[in-house]
Amino acid sequence: MSSIVYLKNKDTGKVYAYLNESKWDPVKKKCVCKRKCLGHLDPETGDIVPNRGKKEKDYAVVSTVGTTFFLEQIAERIGLRNALRSALPDDWRLALSCAFYLLEGHSVLQGIRYWSMDHQTPYGKPIEEKDVERLLSSIDENTLFAFYRDWRDEFHGSDFYILSTESVSSYSSRSERISFNDLPDMTVSPTVNINMVLSMKDDMPLAYSVIPRSPRDLTDIRRRESEYRWLDLPRITHVLDKDFCSSDNFDSLTRTNQRFLIRAPPEFPLARESIIRVKDRIMDLANYRTIEGKSFFVMSFLNYWKGRKCYVHIYFSTEDAENEFSLFLGLLEECRLELEKGVYVPEHRDYYDKYFIITETPGGRSVVQNGEAIMAYNDVAGFFVLISNTVKDPLRAFGYYLRKDGMEARFENIRNRRDRTALKLYTDQNLFGRVFLQFLAVTMHSHITNVMDDHAMLKGTGYRDILHEMSAIKKVSIPGFKTPFYTNINNALLEVMKAFGVDPSSLRS
Repeated sequence: MSSIVYLKNKDTGKVYAYLNESKWDPVKKKCVCKRKCLGHLDPETGDIVPNRGKKEKDYAVVSTVGTTFFLEQIAERIGLRNALRSALPDDWRLALSCAFYLLEGHSVLQGIRYWSMDHQTPYGKPIEEKDVERLLSSIDENTLFAFYRDWRDEFHGSDFYILSTESVSSYSSRSERISFNDLPDMTVSPTVNINMVLSMKDDMPLAYSVIPRSPRDLTDIRRRESEYRWLDLPRITHVLDKDFCSSDNFDSLTRTNQRFLIRAPPEFPLARESIIRVKDRIMDLANYRTIEGKSFFVMSFLNYWKGRKCYVHIYFSTEDAENEFSLFLGLLEECRLELEKGVYVPEHRDYYDKYFIITETPGGRSVVQNGEAIMAYNDVAGFFVLISNTVKDPLRAFGYYLRKDGMEARFENIRNRRDRTALKLYTDQNLFGRVFLQFLAVTMHSHITNVMDDHAMLKGTGYRDILHEMSAIKKVSIPGFKTPFYTNINNALLEVMKAFGVDPSSLRS
Protein backbone atom coordinates (compact mmCIF):
# COMPACT_ATOMS: atom_id res chain seq x y z
CA MET A 1 0.00 0.00 0.00
CA SER A 2 1.37 3.40 -1.00
CA SER A 3 0.64 6.94 0.13
CA ILE A 4 2.25 10.38 0.09
CA VAL A 5 3.30 11.92 3.40
CA TYR A 6 4.20 15.61 3.86
CA LEU A 7 6.78 16.62 6.48
CA LYS A 8 7.98 20.13 7.35
CA ASN A 9 11.66 20.89 8.01
CA LYS A 10 11.69 23.02 11.18
CA ASP A 11 14.98 24.69 10.30
CA THR A 12 14.23 25.75 6.71
CA GLY A 13 10.42 25.82 6.77
CA LYS A 14 10.26 23.74 3.58
CA VAL A 15 7.63 21.01 3.24
CA TYR A 16 8.89 17.77 1.69
CA ALA A 17 6.82 15.04 0.08
CA TYR A 18 7.67 11.40 0.78
CA LEU A 19 6.38 8.27 -0.93
CA ASN A 20 5.33 5.98 1.91
CA GLU A 21 5.17 2.26 1.04
CA SER A 22 3.96 -0.40 3.48
CA LYS A 23 5.12 -3.99 3.00
CA TRP A 24 4.60 -7.12 5.06
CA ASP A 25 7.84 -8.41 6.64
CA PRO A 26 7.52 -12.22 7.07
CA VAL A 27 10.45 -12.29 9.51
CA LYS A 28 9.26 -9.52 11.84
CA LYS A 29 5.61 -10.50 11.11
CA LYS A 30 4.48 -6.91 10.80
CA CYS A 31 4.15 -4.12 8.26
CA VAL A 32 7.34 -2.18 7.57
CA CYS A 33 7.18 1.32 6.11
CA LYS A 34 9.76 2.62 3.68
CA ARG A 35 9.91 6.26 2.62
CA LYS A 36 11.45 7.88 -0.42
CA CYS A 37 11.75 11.64 -0.79
CA LEU A 38 10.00 12.82 -3.95
CA GLY A 39 10.84 16.51 -3.60
CA HIS A 40 9.62 19.66 -1.86
CA LEU A 41 6.21 21.36 -2.05
CA ASP A 42 5.99 24.59 -4.01
CA PRO A 43 4.30 27.08 -1.57
CA GLU A 44 2.52 28.95 -4.40
CA THR A 45 1.26 26.23 -6.72
CA GLY A 46 1.21 23.29 -4.28
CA ASP A 47 3.01 21.14 -6.83
CA ILE A 48 5.76 18.72 -5.86
CA VAL A 49 9.09 19.96 -7.20
CA PRO A 50 11.34 16.94 -7.83
CA ASN A 51 14.72 16.74 -6.14
CA ARG A 52 17.64 17.73 -8.29
CA GLY A 53 19.72 14.79 -9.41
CA LYS A 54 23.46 14.66 -9.01
CA LYS A 55 24.87 17.09 -11.53
CA GLU A 56 27.88 16.01 -13.48
CA LYS A 57 30.72 18.47 -12.97
CA ASP A 58 31.79 20.21 -16.17
CA TYR A 59 35.22 21.21 -14.91
CA ALA A 60 38.39 19.44 -13.82
CA VAL A 61 38.75 18.68 -10.11
CA VAL A 62 42.24 18.75 -8.57
CA SER A 63 42.80 17.21 -5.14
CA THR A 64 45.91 16.61 -3.04
CA VAL A 65 46.50 12.88 -2.61
CA GLY A 66 50.23 12.53 -1.90
CA THR A 67 50.29 13.50 1.79
CA THR A 68 47.40 11.35 2.97
CA PHE A 69 48.45 8.42 0.76
CA PHE A 70 51.94 8.58 2.28
CA LEU A 71 50.60 8.80 5.84
CA GLU A 72 48.01 6.06 5.32
CA GLN A 73 50.70 3.69 4.07
CA ILE A 74 52.80 4.44 7.16
CA ALA A 75 49.81 3.97 9.49
CA GLU A 76 49.19 0.55 7.95
CA ARG A 77 52.86 -0.41 8.05
CA ILE A 78 53.28 0.27 11.78
CA GLY A 79 49.96 -1.39 12.72
CA LEU A 80 48.24 1.81 13.79
CA ARG A 81 45.42 1.52 11.27
CA ASN A 82 44.48 -2.01 12.33
CA ALA A 83 44.47 -1.05 16.01
CA LEU A 84 42.31 1.96 15.25
CA ARG A 85 39.92 -0.14 13.19
CA SER A 86 39.42 -2.47 16.16
CA ALA A 87 38.80 0.43 18.54
CA LEU A 88 36.51 2.47 16.27
CA PRO A 89 34.99 0.10 13.69
CA ASP A 90 32.55 2.75 12.41
CA ASP A 91 34.70 5.87 12.68
CA TRP A 92 38.31 4.73 12.24
CA ARG A 93 38.56 6.45 8.85
CA LEU A 94 37.39 9.73 10.37
CA ALA A 95 39.80 9.41 13.31
CA LEU A 96 42.71 8.63 10.99
CA SER A 97 41.86 11.63 8.80
CA CYS A 98 41.81 13.89 11.87
CA ALA A 99 45.20 12.53 12.96
CA PHE A 100 46.66 13.30 9.50
CA TYR A 101 45.32 16.85 9.73
CA LEU A 102 46.93 17.33 13.16
CA LEU A 103 50.17 15.76 11.97
CA GLU A 104 50.51 18.41 9.28
CA GLY A 105 50.91 20.97 12.05
CA HIS A 106 47.35 22.20 12.48
CA SER A 107 46.17 22.65 16.07
CA VAL A 108 42.62 23.98 15.52
CA LEU A 109 40.24 21.22 14.44
CA GLN A 110 37.66 23.71 13.19
CA GLY A 111 39.76 24.24 10.07
CA ILE A 112 39.61 20.58 9.05
CA ARG A 113 36.62 21.08 6.73
CA TYR A 114 38.57 23.19 4.24
CA TRP A 115 41.60 20.91 4.50
CA SER A 116 39.47 17.82 3.80
CA MET A 117 37.91 19.48 0.76
CA ASP A 118 41.37 19.89 -0.76
CA HIS A 119 42.79 16.51 0.32
CA GLN A 120 41.71 12.99 -0.50
CA THR A 121 41.34 11.45 2.97
CA PRO A 122 40.47 8.00 4.36
CA TYR A 123 37.09 9.49 5.35
CA GLY A 124 36.32 10.05 1.67
CA LYS A 125 34.31 13.29 1.97
CA PRO A 126 34.53 16.75 3.56
CA ILE A 127 34.72 16.54 7.35
CA GLU A 128 32.15 18.73 9.06
CA GLU A 129 32.35 20.15 12.56
CA LYS A 130 29.47 17.93 13.66
CA ASP A 131 31.43 14.86 12.49
CA VAL A 132 34.41 15.79 14.68
CA GLU A 133 32.23 16.56 17.71
CA ARG A 134 30.44 13.22 17.33
CA LEU A 135 33.77 11.41 17.08
CA LEU A 136 35.19 13.10 20.18
CA SER A 137 32.12 12.29 22.26
CA SER A 138 32.25 8.61 21.23
CA ILE A 139 35.84 7.97 22.37
CA ASP A 140 35.92 6.55 25.91
CA GLU A 141 37.85 4.12 28.11
CA ASN A 142 36.46 1.14 26.18
CA THR A 143 37.81 2.66 22.97
CA LEU A 144 41.25 2.98 24.53
CA PHE A 145 41.14 -0.58 25.85
CA ALA A 146 40.30 -1.96 22.39
CA PHE A 147 43.02 0.17 20.82
CA TYR A 148 45.74 -0.86 23.31
CA ARG A 149 44.82 -4.53 22.94
CA ASP A 150 46.04 -4.51 19.33
CA TRP A 151 48.58 -1.71 19.53
CA ARG A 152 50.47 -3.47 22.36
CA ASP A 153 51.22 -6.36 19.98
CA GLU A 154 53.43 -4.06 17.87
CA PHE A 155 55.93 -3.76 20.77
CA HIS A 156 58.04 -6.88 21.31
CA GLY A 157 60.06 -7.37 24.50
CA SER A 158 60.96 -3.70 24.87
CA ASP A 159 61.68 -1.82 28.07
CA PHE A 160 59.50 1.21 28.63
CA TYR A 161 59.65 4.55 30.37
CA ILE A 162 56.93 6.83 31.72
CA LEU A 163 57.05 10.60 31.76
CA SER A 164 54.56 13.26 32.82
CA THR A 165 53.81 16.35 30.76
CA GLU A 166 51.92 19.56 31.41
CA SER A 167 50.68 21.41 28.32
CA VAL A 168 49.01 24.82 28.46
CA SER A 169 45.92 25.86 26.51
CA SER A 170 45.67 29.27 24.88
CA TYR A 171 42.08 30.13 25.72
CA SER A 172 42.77 31.35 29.26
CA SER A 173 45.64 32.18 31.55
CA ARG A 174 43.70 30.98 34.57
CA SER A 175 41.11 28.40 35.54
CA GLU A 176 37.62 29.21 34.29
CA ARG A 177 34.29 28.48 35.94
CA ILE A 178 31.29 27.66 33.75
CA SER A 179 27.76 27.91 35.19
CA PHE A 180 24.74 25.98 33.93
CA ASN A 181 21.09 26.55 34.79
CA ASP A 182 20.46 23.52 36.99
CA LEU A 183 23.95 22.11 37.48
CA PRO A 184 26.80 23.03 39.84
CA ASP A 185 29.66 25.16 38.54
CA MET A 186 32.32 23.33 36.52
CA THR A 187 35.96 24.36 36.86
CA VAL A 188 37.92 24.13 33.62
CA SER A 189 41.69 24.04 33.92
CA PRO A 190 43.79 25.65 31.18
CA THR A 191 46.41 22.89 31.53
CA VAL A 192 46.35 19.29 30.34
CA ASN A 193 48.46 16.83 32.36
CA ILE A 194 49.33 13.53 30.72
CA ASN A 195 51.27 10.39 31.64
CA MET A 196 52.93 8.92 28.56
CA VAL A 197 54.40 5.42 28.19
CA LEU A 198 57.10 5.09 25.51
CA SER A 199 59.43 2.38 24.29
CA MET A 200 63.04 2.82 25.41
CA LYS A 201 64.14 1.20 22.16
CA ASP A 202 62.75 3.75 19.69
CA ASP A 203 60.70 6.28 21.72
CA MET A 204 57.44 5.07 20.17
CA PRO A 205 54.41 5.96 22.35
CA LEU A 206 52.47 2.96 23.63
CA ALA A 207 49.84 4.40 25.95
CA TYR A 208 48.78 7.52 27.81
CA SER A 209 46.41 8.68 30.52
CA VAL A 210 45.09 12.11 31.47
CA ILE A 211 46.00 12.91 35.09
CA PRO A 212 45.15 15.73 37.52
CA ARG A 213 48.82 16.53 38.27
CA SER A 214 52.38 15.24 37.99
CA PRO A 215 53.53 12.69 40.62
CA ARG A 216 54.67 14.16 43.92
CA ASP A 217 55.68 11.11 45.94
CA LEU A 218 56.15 7.35 45.82
CA THR A 219 52.40 6.75 46.19
CA ASP A 220 51.76 8.65 42.95
CA ILE A 221 54.53 6.69 41.24
CA ARG A 222 53.01 3.36 42.22
CA ARG A 223 49.55 4.54 41.25
CA ARG A 224 50.55 5.54 37.74
CA GLU A 225 52.50 2.30 37.30
CA SER A 226 49.48 0.23 38.34
CA GLU A 227 47.35 1.94 35.66
CA TYR A 228 49.36 0.15 32.97
CA ARG A 229 49.83 -3.21 34.72
CA TRP A 230 47.24 -4.87 32.48
CA LEU A 231 49.45 -4.03 29.46
CA ASP A 232 52.05 -6.48 30.82
CA LEU A 233 55.01 -4.13 30.56
CA PRO A 234 58.22 -5.97 31.56
CA ARG A 235 60.22 -3.08 33.05
CA ILE A 236 59.25 0.55 33.52
CA THR A 237 61.64 3.43 34.19
CA HIS A 238 60.08 6.57 35.66
CA VAL A 239 61.40 9.82 34.15
CA LEU A 240 60.97 12.53 36.78
CA ASP A 241 61.58 16.27 36.93
CA LYS A 242 63.51 18.24 39.53
CA ASP A 243 60.29 19.16 41.41
CA PHE A 244 60.11 15.52 42.50
CA CYS A 245 63.75 15.36 43.60
CA SER A 246 63.78 15.73 47.37
CA SER A 247 65.81 13.65 49.82
CA ASP A 248 62.70 11.83 51.06
CA ASN A 249 61.48 10.99 47.55
CA PHE A 250 64.95 9.92 46.43
CA ASP A 251 65.22 7.66 49.50
CA SER A 252 61.85 6.11 48.62
CA LEU A 253 62.88 5.40 45.02
CA THR A 254 66.17 3.74 45.92
CA ARG A 255 64.78 1.84 48.92
CA THR A 256 61.95 0.27 46.88
CA ASN A 257 64.18 -0.43 43.85
CA GLN A 258 62.03 1.64 41.52
CA ARG A 259 63.65 2.14 38.15
CA PHE A 260 64.10 5.88 37.66
CA LEU A 261 65.78 8.70 35.76
CA ILE A 262 65.50 11.99 37.57
CA ARG A 263 66.75 15.51 37.06
CA ALA A 264 68.41 16.71 40.26
CA PRO A 265 68.57 20.44 41.10
CA PRO A 266 72.08 21.78 41.89
CA GLU A 267 71.26 22.12 45.59
CA PHE A 268 70.48 18.40 45.89
CA PRO A 269 73.40 16.87 47.87
CA LEU A 270 74.32 14.14 45.38
CA ALA A 271 74.11 16.59 42.45
CA ARG A 272 76.20 19.28 44.13
CA GLU A 273 78.81 16.77 45.26
CA SER A 274 79.05 15.42 41.69
CA ILE A 275 79.36 18.89 40.16
CA ILE A 276 82.20 19.81 42.52
CA ARG A 277 83.88 16.50 41.74
CA VAL A 278 84.05 17.17 37.96
CA LYS A 279 84.04 20.98 37.79
CA ASP A 280 87.79 21.36 37.23
CA ARG A 281 88.09 18.65 34.56
CA ILE A 282 84.78 18.50 32.68
CA MET A 283 85.87 21.09 30.05
CA ASP A 284 88.07 18.63 28.20
CA LEU A 285 87.73 17.95 24.47
CA ALA A 286 87.33 14.26 25.24
CA ASN A 287 84.08 15.14 27.03
CA TYR A 288 82.68 17.31 24.22
CA ARG A 289 79.34 16.11 22.81
CA THR A 290 76.62 17.48 20.54
CA ILE A 291 73.13 16.60 21.77
CA GLU A 292 70.02 17.65 19.85
CA GLY A 293 72.10 20.23 17.98
CA LYS A 294 73.51 21.81 21.16
CA SER A 295 77.05 21.59 22.55
CA PHE A 296 77.76 20.10 25.98
CA PHE A 297 80.65 18.80 28.00
CA VAL A 298 79.47 15.48 29.44
CA MET A 299 80.81 13.24 32.20
CA SER A 300 79.28 10.20 33.90
CA PHE A 301 80.32 8.00 36.78
CA LEU A 302 78.96 5.48 39.23
CA ASN A 303 78.09 6.86 42.66
CA TYR A 304 76.24 5.62 45.74
CA TRP A 305 73.34 6.97 47.73
CA LYS A 306 73.09 5.33 51.16
CA GLY A 307 74.70 2.17 49.83
CA ARG A 308 72.67 1.95 46.61
CA LYS A 309 74.37 2.58 43.27
CA CYS A 310 73.34 5.35 40.94
CA TYR A 311 74.65 6.55 37.58
CA VAL A 312 75.24 10.30 37.69
CA HIS A 313 75.28 12.11 34.34
CA ILE A 314 76.60 15.67 34.36
CA TYR A 315 76.18 18.09 31.46
CA PHE A 316 77.79 21.52 31.25
CA SER A 317 77.11 24.26 28.69
CA THR A 318 79.32 27.36 28.63
CA GLU A 319 76.60 29.25 26.81
CA ASP A 320 73.98 28.35 29.41
CA ALA A 321 76.40 29.21 32.23
CA GLU A 322 76.92 32.72 30.93
CA ASN A 323 73.24 33.37 30.20
CA GLU A 324 72.05 31.83 33.46
CA PHE A 325 74.43 33.81 35.65
CA SER A 326 73.62 37.03 33.78
CA LEU A 327 69.89 36.53 34.36
CA PHE A 328 70.59 35.63 37.98
CA LEU A 329 72.46 38.89 38.57
CA GLY A 330 69.61 40.83 36.97
CA LEU A 331 67.11 39.16 39.28
CA LEU A 332 69.28 39.96 42.31
CA GLU A 333 69.30 43.64 41.33
CA GLU A 334 65.50 43.60 41.23
CA CYS A 335 65.40 41.94 44.65
CA ARG A 336 67.80 44.55 46.09
CA LEU A 337 65.57 47.42 44.93
CA GLU A 338 62.49 45.68 46.33
CA LEU A 339 64.15 45.26 49.72
CA GLU A 340 65.32 48.87 49.86
CA LYS A 341 61.88 50.23 48.94
CA GLY A 342 59.98 47.73 51.10
CA VAL A 343 57.96 46.44 48.11
CA TYR A 344 58.07 42.66 48.40
CA VAL A 345 57.33 40.02 45.75
CA PRO A 346 56.22 36.69 47.30
CA GLU A 347 58.00 34.65 44.61
CA HIS A 348 61.32 36.34 45.55
CA ARG A 349 61.15 35.46 49.26
CA ASP A 350 63.75 32.71 49.02
CA TYR A 351 66.15 35.06 47.19
CA TYR A 352 65.78 37.69 49.91
CA ASP A 353 66.71 35.20 52.62
CA LYS A 354 69.54 33.43 50.78
CA TYR A 355 71.38 36.12 48.84
CA PHE A 356 71.03 39.24 51.00
CA ILE A 357 72.08 40.31 54.48
CA ILE A 358 69.49 42.74 55.85
CA THR A 359 70.27 44.87 58.87
CA GLU A 360 67.88 47.30 60.51
CA THR A 361 69.68 50.35 62.00
CA PRO A 362 68.46 53.61 63.54
CA GLY A 363 69.55 55.31 60.33
CA GLY A 364 67.51 52.99 58.14
CA ARG A 365 67.74 49.60 56.49
CA SER A 366 71.04 48.22 55.22
CA VAL A 367 70.84 45.73 52.33
CA VAL A 368 74.08 43.97 51.45
CA GLN A 369 74.53 41.13 48.96
CA ASN A 370 75.74 37.81 50.35
CA GLY A 371 78.84 37.37 48.19
CA GLU A 372 79.59 33.86 49.40
CA ALA A 373 76.10 32.61 48.45
CA ILE A 374 76.27 34.34 45.07
CA MET A 375 79.60 32.74 44.22
CA ALA A 376 78.25 29.37 45.34
CA TYR A 377 75.46 29.81 42.77
CA ASN A 378 78.03 30.68 40.11
CA ASP A 379 79.78 27.37 40.83
CA VAL A 380 76.77 25.43 39.53
CA ALA A 381 75.57 27.77 36.76
CA GLY A 382 75.34 25.98 33.40
CA PHE A 383 75.31 22.49 34.96
CA PHE A 384 72.55 19.97 34.34
CA VAL A 385 72.45 16.72 36.36
CA LEU A 386 70.52 13.50 35.66
CA ILE A 387 70.62 10.55 38.07
CA SER A 388 69.45 7.02 37.25
CA ASN A 389 69.75 3.53 38.66
CA THR A 390 69.18 1.93 35.21
CA VAL A 391 70.30 4.21 32.34
CA LYS A 392 74.10 4.10 31.98
CA ASP A 393 74.51 6.03 28.72
CA PRO A 394 74.44 9.84 29.28
CA LEU A 395 73.27 10.56 25.72
CA ARG A 396 70.33 8.18 26.00
CA ALA A 397 69.49 9.54 29.44
CA PHE A 398 69.43 13.08 28.08
CA GLY A 399 67.22 11.97 25.18
CA TYR A 400 64.67 10.31 27.47
CA TYR A 401 64.46 13.38 29.67
CA LEU A 402 64.33 15.81 26.72
CA ARG A 403 61.39 13.84 25.24
CA LYS A 404 59.22 15.52 27.86
CA ASP A 405 59.67 18.94 26.23
CA GLY A 406 58.83 17.52 22.83
CA MET A 407 55.68 15.85 24.14
CA GLU A 408 54.51 19.01 25.87
CA ALA A 409 54.95 20.93 22.62
CA ARG A 410 52.95 18.33 20.68
CA PHE A 411 50.04 18.49 23.17
CA GLU A 412 50.14 22.29 23.45
CA ASN A 413 47.00 24.33 22.83
CA ILE A 414 44.60 21.39 22.62
CA ARG A 415 41.84 23.32 24.39
CA ASN A 416 42.07 26.46 22.23
CA ARG A 417 39.57 29.29 21.90
CA ARG A 418 38.08 28.23 18.56
CA ASP A 419 37.59 24.54 19.42
CA ARG A 420 36.70 24.84 23.11
CA THR A 421 33.05 25.78 22.67
CA ALA A 422 32.36 24.43 19.18
CA LEU A 423 33.67 20.95 20.00
CA LYS A 424 32.64 21.04 23.69
CA LEU A 425 36.22 20.65 24.90
CA TYR A 426 35.20 22.04 28.29
CA THR A 427 33.74 18.58 28.98
CA ASP A 428 35.99 15.76 30.18
CA GLN A 429 34.50 13.38 27.60
CA ASN A 430 35.29 15.45 24.52
CA LEU A 431 38.68 16.53 25.87
CA PHE A 432 39.47 12.83 26.36
CA GLY A 433 38.69 12.19 22.69
CA ARG A 434 40.72 15.20 21.57
CA VAL A 435 43.79 13.95 23.46
CA PHE A 436 43.39 10.53 21.81
CA LEU A 437 43.48 12.09 18.33
CA GLN A 438 46.61 14.00 19.30
CA PHE A 439 48.15 10.76 20.60
CA LEU A 440 47.62 9.18 17.18
CA ALA A 441 49.38 12.12 15.52
CA VAL A 442 52.26 11.99 18.02
CA THR A 443 52.69 8.26 17.42
CA MET A 444 53.02 8.71 13.68
CA HIS A 445 55.35 11.69 14.19
CA SER A 446 57.61 9.50 16.34
CA HIS A 447 57.85 6.82 13.64
CA ILE A 448 58.55 9.37 10.91
CA THR A 449 61.36 11.02 12.89
CA ASN A 450 62.84 7.58 13.71
CA VAL A 451 63.02 6.69 10.02
CA MET A 452 64.52 10.09 9.20
CA ASP A 453 67.22 9.60 11.84
CA ASP A 454 68.12 6.20 10.36
CA HIS A 455 68.61 7.50 6.81
CA ALA A 456 71.50 9.82 6.03
CA MET A 457 69.59 11.34 3.11
CA LEU A 458 66.77 12.51 5.40
CA LYS A 459 68.86 13.74 8.34
CA GLY A 460 68.54 17.46 8.83
CA THR A 461 65.17 17.51 7.03
CA GLY A 462 62.07 18.48 8.96
CA TYR A 463 59.16 16.05 8.83
CA ARG A 464 56.88 18.87 7.69
CA ASP A 465 59.20 19.44 4.74
CA ILE A 466 58.60 15.83 3.71
CA LEU A 467 54.82 16.20 4.05
CA HIS A 468 54.96 19.44 2.07
CA GLU A 469 56.86 17.70 -0.73
CA MET A 470 54.33 14.87 -0.72
CA SER A 471 51.50 17.40 -1.15
CA ALA A 472 52.84 18.07 -4.68
CA ILE A 473 51.31 14.76 -5.79
CA LYS A 474 47.86 15.65 -7.17
CA LYS A 475 44.91 13.75 -8.59
CA VAL A 476 43.14 15.38 -11.56
CA SER A 477 39.62 14.25 -12.49
CA ILE A 478 38.57 15.53 -15.95
CA PRO A 479 34.97 15.31 -17.25
CA GLY A 480 34.65 12.69 -19.96
CA PHE A 481 37.55 10.59 -18.66
CA LYS A 482 36.72 7.68 -16.37
CA THR A 483 40.31 7.25 -15.20
CA PRO A 484 41.81 10.17 -13.23
CA PHE A 485 45.27 11.55 -13.96
CA TYR A 486 48.10 11.86 -11.41
CA THR A 487 51.04 14.22 -11.41
CA ASN A 488 54.46 12.65 -11.85
CA ILE A 489 56.44 11.49 -8.82
CA ASN A 490 60.03 12.72 -9.06
CA ASN A 491 63.08 10.70 -8.04
CA ALA A 492 63.50 12.55 -4.72
CA LEU A 493 59.97 11.58 -3.63
CA LEU A 494 60.53 8.02 -4.79
CA GLU A 495 63.62 7.81 -2.56
CA VAL A 496 61.65 9.15 0.40
CA MET A 497 58.90 6.60 -0.16
CA LYS A 498 61.48 3.84 -0.41
CA ALA A 499 62.99 4.89 2.94
CA PHE A 500 59.56 4.57 4.58
CA GLY A 501 58.62 1.34 2.81
CA VAL A 502 55.83 3.01 0.83
CA ASP A 503 54.90 1.47 -2.52
CA PRO A 504 54.15 4.30 -5.01
CA SER A 505 52.45 1.93 -7.48
CA SER A 506 49.55 1.45 -5.03
CA LEU A 507 48.65 5.13 -5.37
CA ARG A 508 46.74 4.46 -8.60
CA SER A 509 45.19 1.17 -7.51
